[in-house]
Amino acid sequence: MIIMLRKSFFFVSLSVIALWSCDKGGTSGQEDEGKPLDGLSVSVESYSSSDGSEGYQLEFKDGDGIGLFAVKDGQVVAEISNLRLNAVGQDGGIVWKSSVEDLSLPDGAVFYAYYPYMESLDENSVDATAESAEDFFDSMADSWETAKDQSDPEDFYGSTLMIGSGVFSGGILSLSVSPFTQLVVFDFPGKVYHFTNTDYSIPDYEPVPSKTECFGFTPYTEGYKKYFVVNPAVADSLRGTYTDNGEERDWTFGYGFENTEDNCIVCTVGDGLELINHNLQVGDFFLYDGSLLAKDADIMDVLSVHVMGVVFQINPDRIGESEKEALGGTAHALVVSARHSATSLGALWPWFSDYDTGEFDRDESVIGLQQTLTKGDSKASFLAADSDISGYRNTHLILSERAADVENGMYPSFKVVSEFVQETGGPADNVVTTGWFLPSYGQMMDVLRAFSGYPLDVNEYFVDWGNDWYWDMPGAGDFTQFFNDAFAKINEDQKTYVSDAGFGFWTSTQADSETAWNISRGKDFVDTFCENKCNGGYVRPVLAF
Repeated sequence: MIIMLRKSFFFVSLSVIALWSCDKGGTSGQEDEGKPLDGLSVSVESYSSSDGSEGYQLEFKDGDGIGLFAVKDGQVVAEISNLRLNAVGQDGGIVWKSSVEDLSLPDGAVFYAYYPYMESLDENSVDATAESAEDFFDSMADSWETAKDQSDPEDFYGSTLMIGSGVFSGGILSLSVSPFTQLVVFDFPGKVYHFTNTDYSIPDYEPVPSKTECFGFTPYTEGYKKYFVVNPAVADSLRGTYTDNGEERDWTFGYGFENTEDNCIVCTVGDGLELINHNLQVGDFFLYDGSLLAKDADIMDVLSVHVMGVVFQINPDRIGESEKEALGGTAHALVVSARHSATSLGALWPWFSDYDTGEFDRDESVIGLQQTLTKGDSKASFLAADSDISGYRNTHLILSERAADVENGMYPSFKVVSEFVQETGGPADNVVTTGWFLPSYGQMMDVLRAFSGYPLDVNEYFVDWGNDWYWDMPGAGDFTQFFNDAFAKINEDQKTYVSDAGFGFWTSTQADSETAWNISRGKDFVDTFCENKCNGGYVRPVLAF
């Protein structure tokens, strides 16, 4: 499609472009040798491929300049030799003003114009005998140098050489210019998900950043498009490298008017960009290579791919700041693993225990993990625990601040999470994620909310149970089954079902120095316990992407 970043056609009405000034001796001098310029219009032809599928349309902005020449009887008119016409912003548009006021233009002259204005250009740089704008500016055009680094808009726009001609009639000078230079539109390889959600505004997602290199030049980037202005009279090829399935490959692209008359040409590197429109939903499958598969995908499609987990959270307000920071400021969703960390002891791990002393009392608030237990007030404890939505922060505080003890086996749940990528085999190293971490209480509750459809908040089903609490919901259904159903389509060897054996999921949220929050579930109920840290629990890692 043609990128409509800027408008392509400009017409300035007579009422806004009248030019006045006193003659300071720069015009032809005799009234019968010219007619007053009452108005000026400028139109610009866009960059466009022959099939109209690609292009880029420039607009003039305040401060831009056009150079104007008048030719009569085979000679450049001295007073209209590289006369600067200035673009001036006015009322949301552009009007044109001359560097000479009260300008008169010679009758019967031919007018040529170019952009961008160069003060050094004079009558010796053009061919007054030419019969076309291209021939008139031939010398300048053949030596026009485009910027090597066009990453800045000014350098990109300034690299474009536009030339054209004009007609003076009825006091109006109508100029039309078009690009002499060519525009290369790059279609670099990669995969990008454009989320079409209307419930939340979710930025585009690129699972694996493109590793395309350009040798000796830098394109201008707009969204996922990259553009570079070239002059075929000066050079005829561009080259670089790209990565294909982990292997670096060379690419070379030749251009020039001998190959096409288009002023816009497309350079497709490798397979080009795959842009996927996707409505991101809770229940979508997150794959080994960072790709996504819709939750309602056919079971055979799900069975044919390597699934790492299932999306359970897409609300940006329920994704922790640490998760976002770890991803450069933007997180798209949270994913819960399709399996939990397995052991010969039934996949159960303590949260913390000093096996040498038998102690399990350690206050992690000294390293930044808040205590969320308010003894005797289960509602206050729930609200504090549920507001913890940064398991990434909790996990990495333990891994960094208790590193020696983690290595010595005193934090088993955190250690297995740090090694979970080896156990589960993914996601791939080049996929942009936070890596696996032990979910916070708020995150693990969001998993159960997402898969059951129940809010699980302080409501009529919330039951105070001393320092613990639970939701007693007759007829609600089996919360264990809700959980397992989210993974039903996934290959058996890629998932772990949970049972009603009485064991709960550990969270990385501390209750107090002796306990951390553990969540269990079953038919018509969900329980929360401030479990002794030395007791066993399931470790079901999550990640953000």
